[in-house]
Parts: sequence; C-alpha cells; structure tokens
Amino acid sequence: MNLLMMIGLVGTPIAGTQFGLDYGRAIWGETQIWWTPMEMALPLEQTGGNFQIFLDGEPLGNHLERNSLTALGSEGLAYFVTPEMVRIRLNNWPQIQASMLHMAVYSAFGLGVSLTCLIAGLVEFFRQPPVPRRRPPQGQAARPVRRQPPGAL
Repeated sequence: MNLLMMIGLVGTPIAGTQFGLDYGRAIWGETQIWWTPMEMALPLEQTGGNFQIFLDGEPLGNHLERNSLTALGSEGLAYFVTPEMVRIRLNNWPQIQASMLHMAVYSAFGLGVSLTCLIAGLVEFFRQPPVPRRRPPQGQAARPVRRQPPGAL
C-alpha cells in the first residue's frame, strides 16, 4: 500500500459521509422551522427588499398610509388598518439552504481530493510489478538462506 491509497481509503468515507449529510440537509431539510418568530415579526417597511404586495395595482404600503383599508373587529365594527397593525413573518429557509449548500461545496471538494488520492494510489499500486516469491522445492521446508562472508569456507 502506498500513501496516496491510504489517504484515499481513509478520506473517501469520511468526506463522502460529510458531503452526503450536508447535501441531504440542504435538499431535504425541514423548510418550515425557519420562520421569523411572531415576537420578532417585521413591519412592512423593513421587508421591501424581500417582496412587495400590491392591492389593485398599488403597493399595500400606499393603501395603509392613506387609511384606505378597513377591517372588521370581533364585535363586527369596522376600523381602519394602520401600518403599525401589519407585521410580516419571513421564511429564512432560502438563506439557510444557501449556507448549507455552501458547506456542501467544501465537503464535496474534500471528497474529490480523497477520491483522486484513492485512484492515483490504486494506479500506482497496480503498476508496481509483483514481488516474486521464492518457493522451496517440493518436499523441502522453507529455510532461511545464509550468506557466507567472502573468503570464509
């Protein structure tokens, strides 16, 4: 065995498992747990970069500023909807998913390096000629060969 093959044999399962976990979480992860908590819901003005709501071709914020929206209370009485009443909860899953995929890129790089080491190590291993083994003649047990120092008889 050579060093490249050993690195590949150890690194491939480790990096492969890490890549599988990172990629699996990003693709099949829980998407509904990343909502902004209700206590931290944002006002409409702070969410303009994420989305816009139009009502009859006009932004919702314009309707709220003009007091042109009404709602019915629990007693059945109508009241004007003000901008302070509107709160937005955002699903932050796209940002979380992007960060998970970013981590999956690093583990995929580690997997690629490990597989490259494994393949290069296997190629080197199989290119080396096999070491010939001396077989003892049949019927004789293998015994170590002693070499005599030169000049000694």
